[in-house]
Amino acid sequence: MKKQNLVLLINLAIMLVIGLAYIVVNQSVSLKDDEDILFGQKVDLVDGIKLANLPSMSATSENFELIDYKWTAEDSKGNVVGTVYRVTIKNGFPLTGSGLDYGLIEFLVGITTYNEVYVQYINIYQSAWAVVGVQKYMQDSYDGISYLNVNNIPSFDADIVSGATDNPATVSTDAIKAMVQEVVVLHYNLTEEDIYVDIFGIMDYELVNDETFVPSEHITSKLMIKDSSANDLGYVYSITGRGEYQDGAFDTIVIDIIFDMSGEIVGVDLPEDTYNHSSGSYGTKNKTYLEEYVGLTLADIQAKVDSNGSQDVTSGASNTRALIDFLLEAFVSEVN
Repeated sequence: MKKQNLVLLINLAIMLVIGLAYIVVNQSVSLKDDEDILFGQKVDLVDGIKLANLPSMSATSENFELIDYKWTAEDSKGNVVGTVYRVTIKNGFPLTGSGLDYGLIEFLVGITTYNEVYVQYINIYQSAWAVVGVQKYMQDSYDGISYLNVNNIPSFDADIVSGATDNPATVSTDAIKAMVQEVVVLHYNLTEEDIYVDIFGIMDYELVNDETFVPSEHITSKLMIKDSSANDLGYVYSITGRGEYQDGAFDTIVIDIIFDMSGEIVGVDLPEDTYNHSSGSYGTKNKTYLEEYVGLTLADIQAKVDSNGSQDVTSGASNTRALIDFLLEAFVSEVN
C-alpha cells in the first residue's frame, strides 16, 4: 500500500473516532428531557414526593387543577439546582384527534435556588387554535421570572392564530398562572390565609381607597376590591373600637366587613395584627361568631344582633363579644 493511501486511511479512522465521540457526548448532554429544557441544563430529578392523587378523567368528570408531584433537581455533580413541581389541569377544551374527550394541560414549574421561576409544558391537549398560544405563553412569561413578579404577569389570549378579540381565550392561560402562583405559595410556605383570595377566587386583586368615603367615629375606612382589570369585585369597611376584654383590661379591635357588589356580606374578619384582645380559643370563638353574619345584608345586621342577644360565646370571651355587637350596631348607624 502506498504511503499516501495509508495516511488517508489513518486520517479517516481518526475522523470516524472523533465523529463517534462527538455523537456520544452530544447525546449525553442534549436537552431532550422536559426537566432539562426547564432549567436549560442536564438535571436529575431526585427525592420525588407525591402531593396529590389525580382523579379519574373523562368528558363527564369534574374539572380540576392540581400540583401532584415534587422533586429536587440536581446537576451532574450532585449540586441542587432547584425544585420542580408537576401541575395537571383538566378542563373541557379537548383537542380533536388527541384521543382524549377532555382538555388536559401538564407542565413543570421549576424554582431555582436563585428564586427564579421557569415553566416547561409536558402535554397540551387543548382546542387546536389554543395549543400554540398556550406554549408561547409558558415560554415567554415564565423564563426565569422572579417569584415575586408572577402575580404581575398580564392575562394572555391563547387564540393567537385567528386573532379574534371579541371573546379572548384566556381561560387556559389564566388557569396556568393561578397554578404557578399556587406553586409559589407552596414552595415558599406562604401559608398565611388571605381572606380576599378565598372569597373572590383570585390572587391578583387590589385594595383601593374609596375617595367618596368620609370616616365616622367607628368606621375608619372603606376600600374597593378590584381585579387586575380594575373591575369592582366588592368593598370592605373597617370598624374599630375600644373595650374591656378581661380583668379590667381595655384595648382595641378592628372588624373588617366585606361586601360583594350586590350588597351581600361575603366575609367578616378580625385581622390578627389589629386584634388586641385575648387570642387563642377566645379569639377563635369570636371569629366563628362573626361568620354568622356572612350571607346577610346591611339591613339584616341589627336584627341578627338582637336575635343573638347577650349569650356568652365561651367563658372569658363575652366581653369582646359585647364589643363586637356594639361595633356592628355602630356600623349600621354610622354607614347611612
